[in-house]
Amino acid sequence: MYFFLDTEWADVIGSELVSLALISADGLHRFYAERNPLPEHPTDFVKNVVYPLLERGNTAICDQAFTCGLRAFLAAAQEPMVLADYPNDFSLLTYALAGFDLPDEQAQACGPLPQPVMTRMLKEGMLVMLVEDYFVGHPDAAARRHHAMVDAEALRQAWLAVTGRIGTPSWARTLILHKILHPEESP
Repeated sequence: MYFFLDTEWADVIGSELVSLALISADGLHRFYAERNPLPEHPTDFVKNVVYPLLERGNTAICDQAFTCGLRAFLAAAQEPMVLADYPNDFSLLTYALAGFDLPDEQAQACGPLPQPVMTRMLKEGMLVMLVEDYFVGHPDAAARRHHAMVDAEALRQAWLAVTGRIGTPSWARTLILHKILHPEESP
């Protein structure tokens, strides 16, 4: 089963996980969690853009609950394959699966450690164009960009179109045609 991954982190080097989202290729299976407590010293971007998008409530969980939930979610899938467009997403997924910095006995209590296959999608060419066009075609999603689940969904939609699992969505066809006819307007 394919899962699309996105993470948000608080620091410049990308070591302090804030939130993590996984969504299956069919869109039916979703995992989303936020760390509780959040990293105390986020960058200005994270403080001003990412933190206001967080859901908190039931999604804000301690590291042990985060690891337990994440392991159970991936263990429920047969041969999970995780796709992401940024290498640091895999580092943070691995960190969360391993139990963050929990003592060994607490991490071991989180259940078996799944070993998903992780594949980086190159965010270039048609894929990057479809991700960007997804946000143009979905203003509600664009307003929440940098929320891990929103970004994972954009990646999923782009992958579905690029791989032919769905036809190129009408929002993408219109934008692609415009870019072909008016290349001088493309970024």
